[in-house]
Order: sequence, then C-alpha cells, then structure tokens
Amino acid sequence: MTRKTRTRPYHHGDLKRALVDASIELIQEEGVDALTVAEVGRRVGVSSAAPYKHFADRQALLRAIAEEGNRRLAEALVAAAGGSSDPREAFRRSGVAYICWAAENPALHRVATDPAYIDYTSTTSDAEAPEALKGSMETFWPELAALVRSGAALPAAHPLVEQLRGRALAQGVASLFVSGVFASLGIATADAERIARAVTGEDVPATSRRSKSSRAG
Repeated sequence: MTRKTRTRPYHHGDLKRALVDASIELIQEEGVDALTVAEVGRRVGVSSAAPYKHFADRQALLRAIAEEGNRRLAEALVAAAGGSSDPREAFRRSGVAYICWAAENPALHRVATDPAYIDYTSTTSDAEAPEALKGSMETFWPELAALVRSGAALPAAHPLVEQLRGRALAQGVASLFVSGVFASLGIATADAERIARAVTGEDVPATSRRSKSSRAG
C-alpha cells in the first residue's frame, strides 16, 4: 500500500515549529512508529541535515511533540473550564474536555502523556489556568507524589485524592477511545462528549439516530 505523505515547502520562518507541526501531522496520519527526523524534514521540504540543528535525534523530537501536545491539551482544558467559578464544575468540565481531546487526537495523546517524554514533576505550564482551577493544573502531580510518599493517611475526601479519582476516570475513558476499544464496539469519536458528560455526573439526553435500514432506504 502506498504511504500517504504530504510535503510543505518551507520558506523562511520558525523551522523548529514547522518541524513539530509536521511531526504531529505525521503521527496522526500514520502513527508514532512512522516518525523519523528524516521523514519530517522531507515533509517540511528542507535538507536532511536541517532538522538536526533543532533536534539531535528522534527522542528529542518526541519530547517536543509531547510538549506541544500538552500545550494544546492545556488550552482545551482551560477553555472548557474558564466559564465556571465553581471549582468542582470547572474540574468536571475539564474532564469532559480531556476525554474529547484524547478521542480526537489519539496519537498525540499517547505521546503527550508518556512519562518517557514529559516531566510529571514540573509545575510549569504555558496555559494560564482559570481561577477555579488554580493549583490543580499546575501542582497536582508533585503534591500527590509527596503526599503518597510521606505515608500519610489518604482519606477519600482529601482534595488530592478526589482530584486523582476524577483524573483517573477521565484517563480511563480517554484510553478506551485512544486504544480503539470503543471503535471496535461501533462507538465513534463523535460520541466522546456524550460519554464524557455522562461519566462525569451529567444526565445526558437521548439523541436521534437513523438506523442503517432507514439510511439505506
């Protein structure tokens, strides 16, 4: 089968950004295994040596993809939660946004959540968290790690435990989309928002759908 490829003639500008954007496009089309520095350079339309001025190897490129993926994901979470002043509702909305983003960007989600390419101990983010999510987006992982490693009690009502519960739920549902489990059951990416809203505590009304027989007729 002929590989689907695209080339983007590169002129002058931010080559590093162009390479990352082309990398994301590549993994979305062909999967992470298809990613090579040489192929990305070819897609952008630069010499085989040019990409190595910005990325020493494939791992460096994957780390840049993970960083960009997390930036895009954070923007989606902030946009979803920004309209609420209630921390719980903002967190629920961010969970819905997380599941939808993962379902729509499965290959990028895999890289963006892989600890081989990102630093979960970091508290820096390019996206400014809305007031209702201040602290939870920026410091959750380091604070959770410190709590668990300390050996302290972990009551179910502890804010970090509650947040972990919500994150684990969102991550679990997202993984069912990313891994293809839902697709194998005929559940489409378009259903992600309905499922996400339901599992995060919202009653989701029925949606009208035409049967295969009615479409055929």
